[in-house]
Amino acid sequence: MTNQPPKRRKGCLFYGCLTLTACFVIVLVMFLAGLYQFRRLVYEYTDSGPTPLPTLNMTTEQMDAVQRRVDTFKDAVNAGRSTSPLVLTADDINALIQHDPEFKPFNGRLYVTALEDGKGKLKGSVRLGDIGVIVFRNRYLNGTATIGVTFQNGILGITPEELTTKGKALPSPVMDKIRSMQISSRVNDDPRASVALNRMQSIEIRDGKLILTPKEQH
Repeated sequence: MTNQPPKRRKGCLFYGCLTLTACFVIVLVMFLAGLYQFRRLVYEYTDSGPTPLPTLNMTTEQMDAVQRRVDTFKDAVNAGRSTSPLVLTADDINALIQHDPEFKPFNGRLYVTALEDGKGKLKGSVRLGDIGVIVFRNRYLNGTATIGVTFQNGILGITPEELTTKGKALPSPVMDKIRSMQISSRVNDDPRASVALNRMQSIEIRDGKLILTPKEQH
């Protein structure tokens, strides 16, 4: 009888990683909501087709290894067991986007290009119809984003610092509006995300890595 591989359990939303990728989509949705009534601007900042994202240079075996590390970390934190910090590179996060069912909505839409100095840099390509903008459903928002990430006393801070589409940075008034919408509160107010965040001692981006450190267990 052939042994069947165990089904991967669905855990809590994946703390900082999912937040880092999801926040870019949130920024795009809010940006488009602000431009929805302005057809000229929509066409100025969107394209008729998607822009291909970079290709991840990682084997299936390597992606499986990343997934096992993440699952082991989540299981330990959820069970209240002591565990080492989870350290992820940009490639590790991209492997999760491509491989982890929890990241399926972002597969083919988002790609992390760099992690540095408390910031995540992303590339994205999103069809407007897929995020509810029906009138312009066949237009694509292709761009890059820089997102600042902070964490203090269980509260995650997410700051959209820059968003560029078609080689142009969004106008300052649009960026000011996006920043005023408080993306962080959408994460911190989510019950499951809040429980996960309260189990973290720190979430930081440094030395080219995303580092999730759980609280010590006594």
